Amino acid sequence: MAITNNKILTNEGSTDFEELLKSLSNKADIIKLATAFYSDTKIISQWENDLKKIDLLISLRPPTNYYSLLKIYSKKNINIQFLGKNFHSKFFIFYKDNNPFACIIGSSNFTAGGIYNNIETNAIIDDVRYLKEIDKEFSKLWDCSYKLQPSDLEDFKIIFDNFRRNAKKEQIQQEEFENKILTDRSSKSKKSKICRQAIEHHKFWIIVNEIKDIVSEISEREYPDIPVYLVIDHFWHWVKIIWTGNRIHLIMSPNKDLKIKKLFEDYCSWDKSDRRYTDEMAQISKSIFSTLLSQKNIDQLSADNAKTIYASLHSGRMRTIRFGSDQKFIEENSIQQIRFSFKYLLYSNEELDLRIHNLYNNPIYKLKQFSLSGIQELIGWVMPNKYPIRNEKANDAVKILGYKYTLKNLS
Repeated sequence: MAITNNKILTNEGSTDFEELLKSLSNKADIIKLATAFYSDTKIISQWENDLKKIDLLISLRPPTNYYSLLKIYSKKNINIQFLGKNFHSKFFIFYKDNNPFACIIGSSNFTAGGIYNNIETNAIIDDVRYLKEIDKEFSKLWDCSYKLQPSDLEDFKIIFDNFRRNAKKEQIQQEEFENKILTDRSSKSKKSKICRQAIEHHKFWIIVNEIKDIVSEISEREYPDIPVYLVIDHFWHWVKIIWTGNRIHLIMSPNKDLKIKKLFEDYCSWDKSDRRYTDEMAQISKSIFSTLLSQKNIDQLSADNAKTIYASLHSGRMRTIRFGSDQKFIEENSIQQIRFSFKYLLYSNEELDLRIHNLYNNPIYKLKQFSLSGIQELIGWVMPNKYPIRNEKANDAVKILGYKYTLKNLS
């Protein structure tokens, strides 16, 4: 369906709206979607397969569908951000060579109802003056929105599943959810420019969650009392140091998920026949990190505690053995500064990539002798049910498993 000037379209149960979306997308290389509610994956998945770059701005509340978001979240050409319960805009902009050439604006959400089933009214606009204004409006909304983190998505699953079971409780739960994830959290426009290393952690986190989904059932069976992220952390060691299989065959395999499951089962057998290091890691996480740095204890953290924490990190252990860095850490940073920075890293409601950036670059939070690996390890050691541990070992392991997480490969 070709567009000729501005006009109104009502789909009213027909396929006209779907056909219009397909027609416009055929000409586009970038598509920006502002939709209060999102649930339909068929069209957007096809666009991603066709290598369209997609910015999707949603309201993170039902009837936005958790499972639909999960299906597209790790797609490398799709960027997802969200606003709260007041966001109700619905418009879709199509670009060629960074210039908008058409926009649909009206009542349709990007849902099965909005595209196929409901009686909807939408305007199709190709007037250059209006397109520039609409492009500015999308940018304004995008800049005051929030990046969808894996932990946001996991929290939203509870909201969505409860919504489906009991819609009457949705409003109260939604408000609590938004207060939890938005209180004291900076929107995109208020965030400083994030360094490459911190952005890579966010992308790494997404990849680890894909692997976690593959192996969770096995991990919970073999290590029922240990967080899956901790089990996976020693799986990285096994992949990098112990496993001697055909890496190219694994990467190119059409049954990659099944092969990773088999590798993970082999790892569990090896770990239980060796020193059971996974159990040891869980004890370290619980007795040292989660205890000394709990919310109730962190304000009483002593210099000796801080030294123990530093030396217990993977990245800190070798630096301590070779250079005595644990002692330098407590000599070059006051205990007040260590408490302040650790508390911000672990318990601030800011997005994790901003927290990592600030510990790494911002003089207000930066700690001497505390490496980037230490920053990204610590959050996982303290809260292994919520965050993965990241260091060079983990970086190498995900590459061996065929996942490319760097900015160059995923942006």
